[in-house]
Amino acid sequence: MTARAPRPARRNVVVLFIDLVGSTELAERLDPELLRHILDRYYQACTSGIGEHGGVVEKFIGDAIMAVFGIPISSEDDALRAVRAAHTALARVRELSDGLAPTHGIRLEVHCGVSAGEAVVIDTPGSDLRVIGDTVNTAARLQSAAGAGEILVGDEVGRMVRAQARLVSMPPLTLKGKSNPVRAWRVESLEPQTGGRDEGAVPLVGRDDEMDQLRQAYRRSSRGRRCCVVTLLGTPGIGKSRLVRDFVHTLPEEVTVLVGRCRSYGAGITYRPVAEMLEALNGSWTDIAPLMEPSSTPALRGLVTADASRSPRGGEEAGVEEISRAVRTLFEALARHRPLVVVWEDLHWAEPTLLDLIDDVATWLLDVAVLLVCVARPELLDARPTWGGGMACSSSLELGALDQDQMRLLVAALSAGRAPEPEVVAHGVDALCVRVADGSDGNPLFAELMLETLVEDGEDAPLPPTIQALLGARLDRLGEGEREVLERAAAIGHVFTADQLGLLCRDGLEEQDMGESLRRLLRHRMIRRREAPGSFQFTQTLTRDTVYAMTRKELRASWHLALADRLTGAGRPHPGGHYEESSHSDLTHHLEAACHLTRDVRPDDPSLPALTERAARALIDEGTQALHRNDLPAAVGLLERGRDLLPAGDPEHRPLAVRICDAGVARGDGDRAFAALDTAERMLPDDRRTRLTCAIQRETLAVRFGTRPVDHGALREMLAADPGDDLGWCRFHQLEALARTVEGRSGAAEDALREGLVRARSLGDRYEEDRLLSGLCELAQWSPTPLRESLALCDELSARFGGDRALLVPVLLTRARLLALSGEVTAARAVLATAGRHAGDLHLDVAATAVNQVRGLVESLVGRHAEAETLFRRCASALRRAGHTSPGRTLEAYAARELLRQGLVSEAGEALDRLEAEAGRPQVRGELVVLAARARIASLGGDHGAALAFAARAREALDRTDDPCLRGDVLTELARAYSAAGHAAEAGDAAERAVHSYLAKGAGLPAGRVRAWIAEQEGPR
Repeated sequence: MTARAPRPARRNVVVLFIDLVGSTELAERLDPELLRHILDRYYQACTSGIGEHGGVVEKFIGDAIMAVFGIPISSEDDALRAVRAAHTALARVRELSDGLAPTHGIRLEVHCGVSAGEAVVIDTPGSDLRVIGDTVNTAARLQSAAGAGEILVGDEVGRMVRAQARLVSMPPLTLKGKSNPVRAWRVESLEPQTGGRDEGAVPLVGRDDEMDQLRQAYRRSSRGRRCCVVTLLGTPGIGKSRLVRDFVHTLPEEVTVLVGRCRSYGAGITYRPVAEMLEALNGSWTDIAPLMEPSSTPALRGLVTADASRSPRGGEEAGVEEISRAVRTLFEALARHRPLVVVWEDLHWAEPTLLDLIDDVATWLLDVAVLLVCVARPELLDARPTWGGGMACSSSLELGALDQDQMRLLVAALSAGRAPEPEVVAHGVDALCVRVADGSDGNPLFAELMLETLVEDGEDAPLPPTIQALLGARLDRLGEGEREVLERAAAIGHVFTADQLGLLCRDGLEEQDMGESLRRLLRHRMIRRREAPGSFQFTQTLTRDTVYAMTRKELRASWHLALADRLTGAGRPHPGGHYEESSHSDLTHHLEAACHLTRDVRPDDPSLPALTERAARALIDEGTQALHRNDLPAAVGLLERGRDLLPAGDPEHRPLAVRICDAGVARGDGDRAFAALDTAERMLPDDRRTRLTCAIQRETLAVRFGTRPVDHGALREMLAADPGDDLGWCRFHQLEALARTVEGRSGAAEDALREGLVRARSLGDRYEEDRLLSGLCELAQWSPTPLRESLALCDELSARFGGDRALLVPVLLTRARLLALSGEVTAARAVLATAGRHAGDLHLDVAATAVNQVRGLVESLVGRHAEAETLFRRCASALRRAGHTSPGRTLEAYAARELLRQGLVSEAGEALDRLEAEAGRPQVRGELVVLAARARIASLGGDHGAALAFAARAREALDRTDDPCLRGDVLTELARAYSAAGHAAEAGDAAERAVHSYLAKGAGLPAGRVRAWIAEQEGPR
């Protein structure tokens, strides 16, 4: 990596403000020289605590002090350090005040505010530190709101320290300059909260093999009376401490267990873990002093502090070698008669001197059963690459991420005690568990923190600040070259290649340096190799997200744009004008990201308008492709994001509104469809074509959702004044076709679609053309067009849509029904199976409903009426849920007819009663099916007068439809009703007309069944 000047960095920091209460009155009372002397002592009292806890004083503002934690390197406990520093400052100022009161007649009090969040940090050697961002302002406002002697912390800080401090929730604070109330907490003390969740209540998941290895190491140590070392490595939160704790709990009672934790900062931390072990023995270790060397006792006593408020003494009375020898003799004495297990927690924080001590103990302890369990992050191997290599009985194991099944089991156990109400469990926990398990990268701590945050704050809650702090601290310990490579990789995505990195590293990173940085990142477990040569991916998605968020937006924007420019050159469009899907998706992502990031930091950039247009066009193109393949959620999201980038007055708002409206209709989301039209009219307020197109679409929505009869006469008159409006006419003809279909006039609907197709081809709009062709194909089931011609259209469109299964499914459904009508039932079922697989693979819910509807029609044709009834009812429910009430009612009429055909006359009548009790205008198809069924039910019940009345109404309504198969179905039912009523002539006429209708379509199967019925009726004569 080439040397470069320090640059502004985007960081997560914790800001502490401390201010003196009543400083104005103090200045009024005291001589300026005396005031300066007192303030110097006050500053010293505050800044000493800040420094002890790892903070940096950014500036003094009068008598206020601003300190920052997380610079130059962050730690996962920066929030706790800041609160401890504030607590220390309060105590020391109070102590100072007590000393000044008798001699100066004054008292000093301070109040503190602590906030955490993103900031831009400029930390140039030789210059003043600068921290810029809302986090600074929030900390200052919290300090102003705090009472004398109080510490107020923001919500993020509260979440990060509440396990180590007692907090009291404050009512939301209205702070100067903040648009919304701020949630805050008052720090009561630095004692841990009590009454938390019992960790033992949640089972240890997925660690059986590692537990067996720890137990094996213990058996090897105890049976062989030897000192063994197990090093347990793992990333933060992966479950190292929990595994060791459970292991310790399974040990026999006679085992002595000592635990010491290394500290990341503070005075006297070198031997602090040993001091904790001695303190845990409650002084009993002196009882075995006669078993140790005479010099060991004073050396160990020098490590123990008698005052817990002070840092432990560093064993300054004894040298390093003497202390090491004393610890070794202590362990030897303790293990002489009973096994000893010594746990060294957080060994990655250990000073080199302590690592040397452990190495010495492991090497020279003989003939005693001692197991040293060293718990650390992989960074331990950076500090001591040969760790464990020279030890006689040493092993290491690394905890990896839990797999998806293990995570779901763990999250289910974690959530069991968190859902407050049974209905929450019933409706939300399953989905919440899946989201947490899938999003926590196999890390148990991350899962627990995410679950806690989502339960408390809802599904839109951001990544918990504790996770951000943990990941940020790891990232800050990377070398400069590794960090720069990782930042560029995060801009590329979760998966990246060396070639892509090379493109972004041309501004100073040599290929050799980049390769070395990648090797180091692999060793740090930040990334891992993929199967493809030169391909990598982040080990944890959350790591990638954190790196990305902590990289300056200006840099991210430039990298996204560079990647987009490369894709524009490499991803050549297909002849149809569209890029290959994967490359186009990446192109869209990078352009959109570059646009938004540039808007955030450089809104006056002269290149921004052109970039915005590129991003908008890419989003719209990809959204249209998603609409083509029926990926409706993606289509709506992409099209709306593209629309939001377009300026007011852009003519693209009109076709965009139409497409978003189409997607909304397909999803049953009428509100979204109407909103898209409203937006277009708002963006193009003076455009006559837009107003007319939106009016056409609103009529279409009214028909689709069955809210009112269609009225398109006035629209045709308005369009006549603008014959060149191809999109307006194209959409009008689709509305016209829809209205004719509802009326049962399929032939007229076909004519309208063909007129619309001419307009779509004039537009050169592939989306509109494919939409119209699909509509024509679907209508082919119902229209007078002969079956063979319709099958030929299916063949033509199968070839056209062969590479797009979403468009192919409606074609297959039409083909299946036509084949069944012609008598090729086996072939029809095979085609339906293919359509069903496509719909399932692509998660096309609407198409899946259509598949079941055609299955119902096929099963009815072959006499499997119970199966047909079940399918129709299932489809009706799905359509109603999607807001398509009228088609749903028609299918319920079909289901009632299938009950009748099973001989369930009473049940069929009740189903029709329920249907007719509903308000709303039925489709012609449904109306005819109901009338014919009513006629048959009445005739079967002996009410022949009613039967004939229903039959007359049905024959009158039959003239309103040109669907030959529907006409044949209704006439067949009427023939049976007439026959039951003793009207043989009318029955024969209706049956013959049914056969004629079927044959006009080419529907040989139902025609044959009616002929067989006619023959049966004529037979006895």
